[in-house]
Amino acid sequence: MKKAIGFFRSMKCGLILLGLICIVSIVGSVIPQSASAMTYVRNYPTMYQLIFALSLDHVFTSWYFILLSVALCINLTLCSIVRFRAVSASDGVERAFGAKTTVHLTDVGVAKVRQQLEKMHCAKEERGTVTVYHKNDIGRYGTFVTHLGILFTIVFWALAMYMPKIMDESCYPKEAITLEDGTEIWVDDFSIEDETGKLDYKSNLQVKLPDGRIVEGEASVNHPVSADRYKIYQQTYGTVGRVSVSNDDGKVDSFYVEPRDFLSLDGKNGILMDDVYPDYTEENGEMRIISSTSGSYANPVYVYTTIEEGVQVDVMLAFPGDKQECKGFTVLFEKPIEYPGLRIKKSPRFVNACLLLSFLVMTIGLFATFFMVPIMVRVDEEGYVVLGSKSEGMRIMLKSVTKNETKEVVSNA
Repeated sequence: MKKAIGFFRSMKCGLILLGLICIVSIVGSVIPQSASAMTYVRNYPTMYQLIFALSLDHVFTSWYFILLSVALCINLTLCSIVRFRAVSASDGVERAFGAKTTVHLTDVGVAKVRQQLEKMHCAKEERGTVTVYHKNDIGRYGTFVTHLGILFTIVFWALAMYMPKIMDESCYPKEAITLEDGTEIWVDDFSIEDETGKLDYKSNLQVKLPDGRIVEGEASVNHPVSADRYKIYQQTYGTVGRVSVSNDDGKVDSFYVEPRDFLSLDGKNGILMDDVYPDYTEENGEMRIISSTSGSYANPVYVYTTIEEGVQVDVMLAFPGDKQECKGFTVLFEKPIEYPGLRIKKSPRFVNACLLLSFLVMTIGLFATFFMVPIMVRVDEEGYVVLGSKSEGMRIMLKSVTKNETKEVVSNA
């Protein structure tokens, strides 16, 4: 049991947990998160069942990711406590006074050592003929502060992941959605495929914040646009039909149409929309509608029903550019419009500030660890001893300073 606890609070265990979290995070970055089930069926036809079974469609809220994160937090907490205790108990001035001289020097050599340490502006404590020189004491706390910074980063990162208010919105190109605080999000352009025809969902966004600032950027899968407290992700996509309607007076109006929309002037005559479908096939002179596809609609087909005096007459098909004459108006079917489904996350202000603070703490810890190497040297009339496991540089330097000034100690044993 003690061995298990000892391993769990060790650096080795922490590195293993951190490695597992990194692997899971990479998977979550490669596979789109929290998309609709059909998105995975279309884009990963050979492995969508595995994605659902392992919760790879929502990695960062899965039970195993949360378990790994909690385990790493506990490991870092225990490591920090152990290191703080070790730092507080080891290489202190009191212990240095009780250390034995390991390098014996002539009087000239001792003087050179003292002179060198004075030149380095080391603080000193004296007791009779014994002097303890020390410097960069804060470096002894470097690993502790680094562990603390990593722990804070994980905790505040978790808050940043799970505390934001999440909104899912659909936004048609060249239109805007307005959030409750007045922030406006415009979709300037949206594309499903790149120039080669490969699926590559991207939204060019323009965000107008309440204070008048405008942020522009491109949102793609797992690469959000950041604007103040908002992160806007490319989440899903859809296709909506569009028609132009002209009446007998020549007035024209264009708008989007969705299933069950009824286009009519008198409520009795017109067309009832079914939907717009991505493609069709022809077999033996019969046309069959393809109801689902991935990517852009290759050959979009409108399906609708004509209504006369409140009675359904015919189910009709139309292609972009076709027209349908109705009582008092004419419908022109246009090319369908592709639009993005955006996931909008609004984080509390204090979370971002805490994340910056945790990065600062970690940076200070790393700086203290690598650039503030503690110095602790005990000097008496016989010579000196360098204390600390990270003081090899000091040992080499003092050995160079006292070259030819060492003396042998004869044991009477």
